[in-house]
Amino acid sequence: MLQFQESFVLVDLEAINSDQVINQLTDCLYKEGLVNEYYGEATIKRELEHPTGLPTRPFPIAFPHADAQGVNESALAVACLKNPVKFKNMADPDEDLEVEIVIMLANKSPEEQIDTLRNLAELFGEPEKLAELKNINKACDIVDWLKKELALER
Repeated sequence: MLQFQESFVLVDLEAINSDQVINQLTDCLYKEGLVNEYYGEATIKRELEHPTGLPTRPFPIAFPHADAQGVNESALAVACLKNPVKFKNMADPDEDLEVEIVIMLANKSPEEQIDTLRNLAELFGEPEKLAELKNINKACDIVDWLKKELALER
């Protein structure tokens, strides 16, 4: 079961770059014992080789993650940024995207990671859904919305 709760959501996060966003999201998961102390570092390293920015509409998003070895329990963490930060485009690593929402994945198994990424990509392939999420300004409401949209409540 994917862990996702209010303390894993950062609203109006101020960050100067993608590394800062990744480290802050990792801290949320690390405090709960869901990832090890190296997960943020591994995610930043992976981001250099395999960028996770997506040129979605009405604004770009990113899904940073690392391999399962740093994950104790599967989880999601979300940052809604006060100002966009640059992430490299997944399809064109030379292109910078001004990302406004970052959803960090921490999955115990590669299969689960593929499923989670597919569900997120489907959801955010709909511009109105992305706009809807961006307009939610309370962490508890973001949790409720994403749980409903991703059918995380079973």
